Amino acid sequence: MAHRILVIGGGRPGYFAASEEEKRDLFLPAFRAVLARWEELGARVVASFCDDVLQVGPTATAWYLIFELDDLATGAEMMAAARGLERYVTFELRIGRPFWAREESAASIGAP
Repeated sequence: MAHRILVIGGGRPGYFAASEEEKRDLFLPAFRAVLARWEELGARVVASFCDDVLQVGPTATAWYLIFELDDLATGAEMMAAARGLERYVTFELRIGRPFWAREESAASIGAP
């Protein structure tokens, strides 16, 4: 059975203090490489959500990435792959499962 994880991320003061050149030339390529590495590790994207539409100034969180994993050890590998970006961003990984009342079939919840 696949595991569902939620990765919560947000900008840190180092990101907001960085010049546009630093963001473009250093941070963004490294950030994209981390996301690509996660998929190489076997993390399958389910959905993403960014809540900075009506935001002013930095907040603790800004984006939410939902993945499915075959093995929970992959989640630890994902966080290890993100090391080095902590000057710019923060990540928090939460482990869960699909919400039974929404995504599982009626037969799997004992419906007639």
